[in-house]
Amino acid sequence: MPIRFAASVALLLLSFAPATRAQSAADGPLPVIAADAPSHSYDAGTLRVLVPSSATEGRFAVVELTEQPPYRTPAHVHPEMDESFYVLEGTLALELDGRSHRLPAGSFVHIPRGTVHAQGSADDRPVRLLTTLSPGAFEQFFLDRVALAKSVQRSDPGFQARLLEIVRRYPRWLAPPPAPADK
Repeated sequence: MPIRFAASVALLLLSFAPATRAQSAADGPLPVIAADAPSHSYDAGTLRVLVPSSATEGRFAVVELTEQPPYRTPAHVHPEMDESFYVLEGTLALELDGRSHRLPAGSFVHIPRGTVHAQGSADDRPVRLLTTLSPGAFEQFFLDRVALAKSVQRSDPGFQARLLEIVRRYPRWLAPPPAPADK
C-alpha cells in the first residue's frame, strides 16, 4: 500500500511541474514509473533519482532516499536550495533549527534554504523518503556518493576525506551551519 501511495504522490507532484522544452510539444504532465528509476547503493543506504533536474530545466529534482540506521547527517544548511521530505516508510529523526522531531510515515516537512537541519532514521529500521530539491542539480551530490561507495566503504580509512572532497564540490547547495553569533 505505501508504494502505491508513494507513486501517487510522485505523480501528483509531477503533474504540477512546469513543462520542459522536451514536453512543450505534448504540453502535459511528466509521469514517472518508479521501476524505470534504478536503485543505487551509497554510504547511507540507497538512492533513486525519480526526476532529474535535467527533466525540469533545473527547477527541481525528486529523489527517493532510504537511509539505513544508524546513519545521521551532520547539521548542515542548503544556502541556495529548498528541501522537502515526505516520509514513505519508517520514522525520520529530524533536528530542525535546534529542535528535535520524530516524523512517522505519512509526515511531510519543508526545509527552506538556510535552515540548519540534520536527519536520519529515528530507530533501528531504515527510513524511506521522497525528497524534493528546489532548484534541482543537488541530486548529483548523491550520485557522486554512489560512485564513492563503489570504491571505498564508510568504515575504511580515507572515506571521510574523500566524502569531504565531494561536499566541497557543492558549496551553493551544502554548507556547515553558521557559527553562533558572538555574545
